[in-house]
Amino acid sequence: MTDQSLAERLLRLEEIETARGLYNVYAETLDDPDPDTVAPLFTEDAVLHTPVGDFVGREAILDFYTKAFADDTSVKRHFITNSRVVAHRPGEVHLVSYFLYVGRGDDASIVGWGTYDDRIDVSGTQPLFREKTIDVHVGTDLSTGWAKGAL
Repeated sequence: MTDQSLAERLLRLEEIETARGLYNVYAETLDDPDPDTVAPLFTEDAVLHTPVGDFVGREAILDFYTKAFADDTSVKRHFITNSRVVAHRPGEVHLVSYFLYVGRGDDASIVGWGTYDDRIDVSGTQPLFREKTIDVHVGTDLSTGWAKGAL
């Protein structure tokens, strides 16, 4: 192995771990929901794909999270699991993962899960989402349960 290939491999691993670290920051941010904290985790021209539509640019993403947090005031905890690197090129990591959330609303306990499919820009001083796809598979309260396929 040449010094150059070793250096390239090390840089690749550092970029991948930097991207994975963004998942931790994102989950912690959702646990203390503040749209002004979430939006800066995205590049200025990022694209967010959600079950309710696509949002292009940091301002549109800020508007999405502002509405989402206002519409759902439950207290949640988010867990991101089974992260897998799909692709890597210098400065960008493509990760997919599962997410799970549990929460407490005013009168119900809630649970949900789904997948993230993300392209993360790791070329700057901090990692940022360039493109994020949120696919919610189940979102329900515990009295309804997920057997009925509630979303």
